[in-house]
Amino acid sequence: MIKYLKLYRIILRNFGFRVRPLATFGLIQLHHLFSASTRALDHVVTPGFRHQALDRPVFILGNPRSGTTFLHRFLLNTEELCAFRLWEMLFPALTARRLLGGAIDRFAPLSPARYHGGEAHETSLRDVETDDAMHFFHSVDGGFLWSYFWAWEDTWDSPLCRRYFAPRDEAPDVTEKYFRFFEGCWRRNVFQKKARPLVKSSTMTMRVETLLSRYPDSRLLYCVRDPVETIPSGMSLLTGVLENAYDMFRTAPAETRARYLENLYQASCHLFRAFHEVHARGAIPGDRLRIVPYRRLTGDLENLMRELVEFLEISPPPAFWEKVGEQSDVQRTRQSANQYSLEKFGLTEERIRRDLAFVYDTYDV
Repeated sequence: MIKYLKLYRIILRNFGFRVRPLATFGLIQLHHLFSASTRALDHVVTPGFRHQALDRPVFILGNPRSGTTFLHRFLLNTEELCAFRLWEMLFPALTARRLLGGAIDRFAPLSPARYHGGEAHETSLRDVETDDAMHFFHSVDGGFLWSYFWAWEDTWDSPLCRRYFAPRDEAPDVTEKYFRFFEGCWRRNVFQKKARPLVKSSTMTMRVETLLSRYPDSRLLYCVRDPVETIPSGMSLLTGVLENAYDMFRTAPAETRARYLENLYQASCHLFRAFHEVHARGAIPGDRLRIVPYRRLTGDLENLMRELVEFLEISPPPAFWEKVGEQSDVQRTRQSANQYSLEKFGLTEERIRRDLAFVYDTYDV
């Protein structure tokens, strides 16, 4: 309850009085009760999921807006990997899926997807989404909470900030709780869909060494894109949700808004650095990692996919290669309609290139 009071205080101070968050807090409590109950029922109704192996899990890492969503969704066409639709993240229990699956579209008016503008990130209850969202729905905590709310009144590198962006410093029991929740969900999904787990997570980019040690047969795909494009696109995605919900650029005080945008920028840079620090010291075995430059996703998809399916040890059906060919044709002629203003976010190209020179020096962006 204290957490929700703090959240509401931030909303009051920065966006003014709103009734909607109060209703949302009530729905969250009902959701948590239902989710916990149905996950407990799984142990009685479908106990076999507990022994489900997580065979060669695939982790897609990288900053938001670096091609992770496209790769995540496209690899599902191989039919050998499985991920979560948004509604399955909200209700990860197998019992809940059986109860709600046929009627899930009726919940669309309450879906968190309603705050996303389709031009930046098209999503719905039935679209596959990032696993980070599942953790947020479960705990109302983590990087999502900081990025959307705490960052309004926090300062970068504060103790609160380090709690979310320095996972190597967290207590072992906190790390164990974090992964135990995910593993319970992944096992359920694999048990139902009979495929290997495909996980997309920006925050796990900060947990590379833990992933390598905890899942010794895992494969990592690191998506990387020119930071001058990635950072304003990612910031636009986050602020777009708040603009739709709270009209943040009109209601938030200018000084507070500037601090918030600076925090988002620092968090974006930190994600680039977190992976690079591990990669640069050779801590990731070459047979466990493939770098996926954004330019290859858009301009060399066919050759890239042939490399990735071999790396991931999967044998896609002929229909997959047909989709690759069709998408390659689309992407050769497609130009993004999204243009993001650096000035809107208080940034310059020179600053980004200076702060993240190592990205340009190391990765083919």
